[in-house]
Amino acid sequence: MAEPSSTSCLPPELQPVDGPATQASATPDPDRPSSSIFSRADNAPVHSVPMRVIHRPLPSELDEDKVQAFMEEMKGGDVFTPIEVVKVKAPLKTDPTKTTQNFYFAMGGCHRYEATKRLGLETIRARIIEVPASQMRVYLGAGSPF
Repeated sequence: MAEPSSTSCLPPELQPVDGPATQASATPDPDRPSSSIFSRADNAPVHSVPMRVIHRPLPSELDEDKVQAFMEEMKGGDVFTPIEVVKVKAPLKTDPTKTTQNFYFAMGGCHRYEATKRLGLETIRARIIEVPASQMRVYLGAGSPF
């Protein structure tokens, strides 16, 4: 794992595994949406994210054969494309102290996530996308924790 960067907003256990975080381009890419929580950040660093911190708020429809195939490939040492993990910094709506916490959600990558989980692996390769709580409230609706 890379040495923690003093400019990173990530805790040490979520520091990039491929090196220090890169600065985002000052010029927005007109071909890349900026309003979607699933905006791809292909140049974003890959992190080794602990499975225990990731929440999956929406049920997955899994293809069991695909999950089994991924598990076999993972056991064989194959490295998969990182999943996208949404990071939200916000207080829980039920917290009277309004203490800000970090929440990590995986919305896609369900087969990679499930294979990793069933194999009992502690971490999964992921790109972290920071999203405001207001945007996640719209996406999650009444089930939003903040």
